[in-house]
Amino acid sequence: MPLSEERVYYLLQAYTYRTATAEEEQELFEWISSTSEDTLLKDYVQQLIQEHQHEKLPDVDWENIYRRIKQDTEIDSPAQPARRISWYYAAAAAVLLLIAGSSFYLLFNKKHTTANTLAHKASNNVNDVPPGKFKAIIQAGNGQVVLNRNDTSFMLAGNAVNINNGNLQITTDTEKPIQYTLITPRGGEYQLTLSDGTTVWLNADSKLVYPTVFTGNTRVVTLEGEAYFDVHQDASHPFVVKTSHQSVRVLGTEFNIHAYPDEPKVVTTLINGRVQVNSQDHTLLLQPGQQAHLTGEGLLSLQPDADIEQVIAWKNGYFRFMKADIHSIMQQLSRWYDVEVHYEKNLKPASFGAVISRNNNISQVLNMLEATGEVHFKIEGRKISVMP
Repeated sequence: MPLSEERVYYLLQAYTYRTATAEEEQELFEWISSTSEDTLLKDYVQQLIQEHQHEKLPDVDWENIYRRIKQDTEIDSPAQPARRISWYYAAAAAVLLLIAGSSFYLLFNKKHTTANTLAHKASNNVNDVPPGKFKAIIQAGNGQVVLNRNDTSFMLAGNAVNINNGNLQITTDTEKPIQYTLITPRGGEYQLTLSDGTTVWLNADSKLVYPTVFTGNTRVVTLEGEAYFDVHQDASHPFVVKTSHQSVRVLGTEFNIHAYPDEPKVVTTLINGRVQVNSQDHTLLLQPGQQAHLTGEGLLSLQPDADIEQVIAWKNGYFRFMKADIHSIMQQLSRWYDVEVHYEKNLKPASFGAVISRNNNISQVLNMLEATGEVHFKIEGRKISVMP
């Protein structure tokens, strides 16, 4: 039976991101060597090359790569066109670009032609759910305002609130701090700049409480949910992020905090600089690339090698699933698409690897997951059923 386009795209991406099983690699190689239509492969590789045309190629033993792919695909017929071999060569080059550390999300991104076919198929789904967008609610005193990405200015609790391209900033003419709360609902995200110049990206279903101006010896905000912080450096005034069970103390740095109340642990990931994570009984000093995990029981542990690209994928506009189970994937999707997820019985344990744009409708994301053959979905309004 010929492979569907969805299955081919899944196999190509799984191979690219080194998440393919041995059986999936063999399935991909057999498809490459047997199909008479190489448009899908060409488009995929062309897009990889275009996406990385500005990057420097690493030193690569191309002849060895060529021999490896030729051996893996078991091409032993002299009648095979040399043209196809050149595309194996190009595909290997693209994969090597990724291994060298590039980060991108092209599969199922609407601007790419190879995704257009799937996007067209998904658009025919009358029950489809659009992606989340820039939206939030800002509260202060007895007032609140619903926000979107449109540029605007208004007064709230005596201060001017300015929105510029989805970034919120409050202007005040008094040194007396007033507490504001920015809430992103399910299906929303937002960005704000604090009075000290710190920038915060707030993920869906999250809340940040912060003052109009910082006073005293520290700069303190309170987070529920997930946020990425790019903290303005001020050695004399440490920046402190409080969550329900911990506080993170920094001077000037970039880090991500994942602190949803319905998840079993709080995860703090350091991108640049240094941070100190404090729980009730323990303290950890993080170096770049490290994580602190705090369980609900108060156990604080260090994870030395964090997958930074996976942690900040949401901020950069995509989902990055690496050996993820279906429950953790659907938890992310439910927040971003504001859907309810129902799991049918007899789901088999499986892990998934994918990088998908968050700008897609949910059907496009689910189509890709279905292409693994491990799981199926049914969309009914804003209810998603997960089936074997």
